[in-house]
Amino acid sequence: MTIRPFSRILLLGLCIGFSEMGLAADKDGEPDDAGALGWFDSIYLQAGYGTHWKEDEDYTGKPFLVGIEAGHDDKHVVGVSLFENSFSQFSQYYYYGYKWRLPFISESVQFKLTGGLIHGYTGEYEDKLAYNHNGWAPVLIPSLGWKHDKLGVDLAILGNAGVMLLVGYEIWDR
Repeated sequence: MTIRPFSRILLLGLCIGFSEMGLAADKDGEPDDAGALGWFDSIYLQAGYGTHWKEDEDYTGKPFLVGIEAGHDDKHVVGVSLFENSFSQFSQYYYYGYKWRLPFISESVQFKLTGGLIHGYTGEYEDKLAYNHNGWAPVLIPSLGWKHDKLGVDLAILGNAGVMLLVGYEIWDR
């Protein structure tokens, strides 16, 4: 599956924009709490593939996702993910989330819960997401992950639809 040119340009623009804001916020070598990124402490890029619990004759491929996430105090996250859904429709997930470290398992293990809006399931596939209205649907996505230094891996549960494996890298932090 390929990412449409518009999606590539949008994601590249977001990455460059966040990178430039991070450099501007830290240009003198000192953290600048009032800088361009203000509240955020980190920028994290991720990509992943999903699979369904069961097959459907309408599926046209496995969803591939790319996303960017801004974090605060290693707990709060705000992000956007771009993907082509299982029906070959360009889709986006805009979200806020919270992370809990699980030190009783390992200092590197975390549970994350994000909630937000998915846009892109339209037409004959609008009913594939609960509460979908005009292509917009609210969702909650839990994930269990491992993050060490700048590299992370997450397994996100997509409700009764399936699961997604995500790999991420922190490109900037204060």
